[in-house]
Amino acid sequence: MTLPILPGSVVGVLGSGQLGRMFAISARQLGYRVHTFSPDSDTPTGQVADKEWQAPYQDVDKLRQFARDVKVVTFEFENIPVTALRAVEALALVRPRPDVLEITQHRLREKTFLSMNGFPIPAYAHVKSVREARAAVEKIGTPCVLKSAGFGYDGKGQRRVNGVSEAEEAFQSVGGSESVIEAFVDFECEVSVVGARGLDGSFVHYGAVENSHRNHILDVTVSPSSLSPALQKEAVEMARAIFEKLKVVGVMAVEMFLRKDGKLLVNELAPRPHNSGHFTIDACETSQFEQQ
Repeated sequence: MTLPILPGSVVGVLGSGQLGRMFAISARQLGYRVHTFSPDSDTPTGQVADKEWQAPYQDVDKLRQFARDVKVVTFEFENIPVTALRAVEALALVRPRPDVLEITQHRLREKTFLSMNGFPIPAYAHVKSVREARAAVEKIGTPCVLKSAGFGYDGKGQRRVNGVSEAEEAFQSVGGSESVIEAFVDFECEVSVVGARGLDGSFVHYGAVENSHRNHILDVTVSPSSLSPALQKEAVEMARAIFEKLKVVGVMAVEMFLRKDGKLLVNELAPRPHNSGHFTIDACETSQFEQQ
């Protein structure tokens, strides 16, 4: 059994951006000390952490030194090599566990996990070449969206495809890298559920919120959403089921589309605090960062 990690302990965070900064502020307010690790110095997280480690994520020796100084490690964005988490895991607890990051940081693995476990998602196809991209566009139909399998967020690594003739250009626009072709969703609105799950399986959430984007970046979150009570309940139950299947311990956001026909589809998973949960800092008794 894992004993509680009490205030006064040192918690570590891989990554050093704005989400890490807000995590560090919350952790220190609760009485914890914070160490952050990233390739950069004088970072948003490092400016408020007790200690800032600067080294590449591939530096296993530095990662091990970092891990020896902390009780538990979390992360604040997905583009961290899983090998870094596994190196840390040998010496400290990692929450969420590395397997969760490995699935969610790669669109193909994420979609495979969701579809194999029966969660509704847009139709998609795996592509590794121009020829496969053309075939996938023909199969999925247009319009559709080509998305790089890895290292994509805030609309990066994505390209709308309106016809088979655009498949090659779209594939080259993401560097000719492994990608997915996904059916375009004519959605009524975009929804997310930010929740937290404990080691004992307990689950809390902030409800289904409604999101509007501008230039692929979240602009406005509305809470509570305009969804019917039945749809709000369905969204939360779907999110909880995903937490359970992934055995997440920590905070995660489940992003969804609500189609015009009233059906919810899972879009993406973010195993960390999410921009659509920033309202919880002022609106809720405990914020998403305190939950983390």
